[in-house]
Amino acid sequence: MGSEVKMEAPMCLIENSPDGKLSVNPQAKEILSKITQPVVVVAIVGLYRTGKSYLMNKLAGKNAGFDLGATIVAQTKGIWMWCVPHPTKKNHTLVLLDTEGLGDVQKGDKKNDTWIFCLAVLLSSAMVYNSKGTIDQDSIEKLHYVQELTEKIKVKASENDDEEAEFSKHFPIFIWTVRDFTLSLEVNGEKITDDDYLEHALAVKEPERTLRDQMLNLPKKCIRMYFPRRKCFTFCSPTSNLNLFQKLEQVSDEQLFPSFVAKAKQFCDYIFSYAEVKHLDGFQPAKGNMFGNLAEKYTEAINNGQVPCMENAVLYLSENENKAAVEKASEYYETEMDKRVVFPTETMDQFMDINKECEEKAVDIFMARSFKDKDHHFQKELMGRIQKKKNEFLKKNEDASVANCDDLLAKLSEDLDKALTAGSYVVPGGYQLFKQEMDKIVGKYNEDTKKGIKGDEVLQKFLKNKEATGDTILTSDKALDKNERIKEAEKAKAESLMIEQKVSQVKASQEEQKVDNQMKSFEMNFQRLLEKLQAEKMMMREQIERLVSEKRREEELLTRQGCARQAKLYAAQISDLEKEKEQADQETAWYTPVWESLKSVVVDVAPSLFNFGAGMVKKAISSFQNKEKEEKKNNKEKGPPKPNKTTK
Repeated sequence: MGSEVKMEAPMCLIENSPDGKLSVNPQAKEILSKITQPVVVVAIVGLYRTGKSYLMNKLAGKNAGFDLGATIVAQTKGIWMWCVPHPTKKNHTLVLLDTEGLGDVQKGDKKNDTWIFCLAVLLSSAMVYNSKGTIDQDSIEKLHYVQELTEKIKVKASENDDEEAEFSKHFPIFIWTVRDFTLSLEVNGEKITDDDYLEHALAVKEPERTLRDQMLNLPKKCIRMYFPRRKCFTFCSPTSNLNLFQKLEQVSDEQLFPSFVAKAKQFCDYIFSYAEVKHLDGFQPAKGNMFGNLAEKYTEAINNGQVPCMENAVLYLSENENKAAVEKASEYYETEMDKRVVFPTETMDQFMDINKECEEKAVDIFMARSFKDKDHHFQKELMGRIQKKKNEFLKKNEDASVANCDDLLAKLSEDLDKALTAGSYVVPGGYQLFKQEMDKIVGKYNEDTKKGIKGDEVLQKFLKNKEATGDTILTSDKALDKNERIKEAEKAKAESLMIEQKVSQVKASQEEQKVDNQMKSFEMNFQRLLEKLQAEKMMMREQIERLVSEKRREEELLTRQGCARQAKLYAAQISDLEKEKEQADQETAWYTPVWESLKSVVVDVAPSLFNFGAGMVKKAISSFQNKEKEEKKNNKEKGPPKPNKTTK
């Protein structure tokens, strides 16, 4: 659950200076940086003095907030922002953007208007176009900004012959609100809905015999092509009382026409239900800080005379987010290990269990934030960092164990050292006394549970240091004959060999545990990455299916309206999308590059994992293929996807 920010009043997000320069307000960006929840972004555009701000205030659950104004002078300049908790989506923030009125006679800058319109399209997940009166040819022509989108916005950085078709994948829901609507919703004597009214108004007339016909059809074609998800709301006038009309922010719903209030509620309910989280690349939900950076990147491009490019902006954001994801995940791992590991751990298993939990959570943190990690560069960096930090913790664990053991043995051997200094064992029978004291030290040492993973190794070193002393005492012990001394020496040698073997076994076991941990770490990273790629693949498939459904609806509608030539364009796009879906569905070796790109990490941190890696990859991929087959089977049984609720 991320943190939300509740603003008491709107603030200017993108300032529009008198010379037409656009800039992001640092204070607004600072507010956005504190929002760690996904954002649903709703922008409203339209001619000035058409009541845009009133609708945005309603979405914020307020009467006042965005400046309504009551004169012929436009109040809103630039793009204003209001961040409020989403009323129906838990742990989401609703970002409302109120744009300055298009066609302001005082400004008289059509180019500036176009950029405001483009920014609304680029930044929002739902865009409201607000107009007055009716949707007629004149009102459609006033929406000429749509025709200029191909010149003002690029989806891909490289040349793209099918740029227009790409827009529909990335553009927001288009909602046309018609204010002060007085006509009867009928066509040929039959009642129609608001949505039917919009579709009727956007009907393309064929054949296009003249240039005039083409010009009349062009804005309609663009709206249909770029915004396949469309919705319409027709509003009557809120009141017939001019005094009330001029101070709507102070007027209660009871003082307005009930039909207007009801339609405003329908509008808000629709936005709350169907306006989606703003996504950066089709997969990555935008959070506040990312949204602020996105706004800044687009305004920079405009001010520099460039065409804002979605792909470039997303790549820029992904670079920043991926760096932050590595830092956040690394920081979590180090902090948690420091907090949870009590040095020294009694066993290597204890250390590795804690390490496993901390590493898995760190990778989850990284995966949740990272996106578009080309060649998995940042994931490799994280793996390398964690491995390096883990080695440091292992060294710290070993050093703590050695220090504990040295202190313990120093304490336990105090009496022994005093006796040796006093020559207490250089007497007949001294060797047995020496052995008894050594056995007593070893017994108490082994009883202690805080020695850590270097306990046997430190004990071996201690015993080795006392061997020469023991040999001297044995040689000088007059109570033993030659044969007895030989037997005692052989016995001591056998005990030393036994301890040496035990230490070797413990060392080998611990090294095996380290390798096993590295194997599991690599497998976990690979598995998490596959899961993320698989989820993105599923989202891509769903996105294509939605687009196909929307394009097919357009094709059928155009066919019914007798626009066969225009319908063929949609048929071609549907065919391209179906091919794209088929390629996405194919069980190609999409996972091979993943394995190949992660190999370099294995070379650095665990060369011995290559044989294991091949088997692990095969097993993981087999599991995903089986899962894909099962999902395809289930999808086939469910039948074709239902039409999107945002279209008629």
